[in-house]
Amino acid sequence: MNNRFSWIFLAASGAFFVFIVGLTGYRIEDARRHNAAAARESASSLAAKVRSLADTTGSVQSPLFKNAMRSVFDSEARLMLVSLHTPQDGIVYLVTKSRTALKDPATITPEWRGTPTYQVNRGSELLLSSSLESTAPGLTMDTLFLIMGREDLYPVVRDDLYFFLAFLLVFGVAILIVMSIEQDTGTGSSRAREGASSPGPGQGGWAASAQPASREPPAAARQGPEGAGRAEASAGGHAETPARGLISPRTGLVWGEHLEPRLKAELDRAAAADSDISLAQLRIDEPFADSRLPMAYVGIARVLKESFPLGDLIFESGDDSFTLVLPDTDVDTAVRQLDELRRKLAAQRVEDRTRTLSIGVTSRGGRLIEENVLRDEARVAVAKAAREGGNQVVGFRADPARFRETLTGRVT
Repeated sequence: MNNRFSWIFLAASGAFFVFIVGLTGYRIEDARRHNAAAARESASSLAAKVRSLADTTGSVQSPLFKNAMRSVFDSEARLMLVSLHTPQDGIVYLVTKSRTALKDPATITPEWRGTPTYQVNRGSELLLSSSLESTAPGLTMDTLFLIMGREDLYPVVRDDLYFFLAFLLVFGVAILIVMSIEQDTGTGSSRAREGASSPGPGQGGWAASAQPASREPPAAARQGPEGAGRAEASAGGHAETPARGLISPRTGLVWGEHLEPRLKAELDRAAAADSDISLAQLRIDEPFADSRLPMAYVGIARVLKESFPLGDLIFESGDDSFTLVLPDTDVDTAVRQLDELRRKLAAQRVEDRTRTLSIGVTSRGGRLIEENVLRDEARVAVAKAAREGGNQVVGFRADPARFRETLTGRVT
């Protein structure tokens, strides 16, 4: 990137930083002012309730008054402390969410007299005092409110994060655009330099062609008769066909030729992690004479991809079959998942008619087996499902103990 864009990026980053800091400070201060105003209103309302309760119960020290005040205190989420005190009697009523809010006295005793002091966090808490002389001589009510807590900071931090991500997105796109323009400009300049370095007809180009030609034989001659034959074949349009890719363009599934190496790799991984793996063979319950079968094959492939998100583990297996690898899945779980697929497919129409599947599934089941054994078991299971009427799932359940006995017999 050029220096001009770098300077623009630095200037924009600085401006964005100033903007975020200013916006954050403004929003925090605005929340504090709003909550402080709400706290003052709550304190006035609370003083009125204390006067009313004192008149009703007859005393601020009665159990009825204390119970009523506790309910009022619990209903105010931001109210941290309520203290009623007189110079003669000291603290006559105190309720708080944290004892650390009361600084002096640390422990309330009947002998203590005076005005209490509090531990107030400046900036996040607000202490308000109200005189209740009309209720009792010298009675004062202190209230401590939380005016800036985590619930106030969360939306500010969240919005700052959104602004930051938007800034990165915008400049990320801008960087890609600048790099693309510079690449196009560099390519054009390179081509221009190449054109300028090649002499034209008026610059001695035709004279250069009069020089003796190189004595190096042509490529076909150096390669002998076989090389010449290949060159002629290429010239005639008979070049070798390139190998096809991993995914079938017809269905979007993996070609069947890639099943064996992938299944072997998944079996090795399952054996190393001591986990299970299942293999399913799915066959369409259709006669081969059905002219719509190729389109039905594509439609069923689409349902498979919607039902199983691991698209690189779904393979074509001819014009009427599919193979599905299910990692970390035992045979019982695989049977349930595949039965859901079978019911889902049978409940919809594909190419103007209902299509059904015969499905056979097997699993490693704690055995150390090769991929061809797992494939043979899946074929046996799907053949049984088709033979018994189709539109069903058959699970091949191997006996690990019997399998180990068979292996031991072979070894001995």
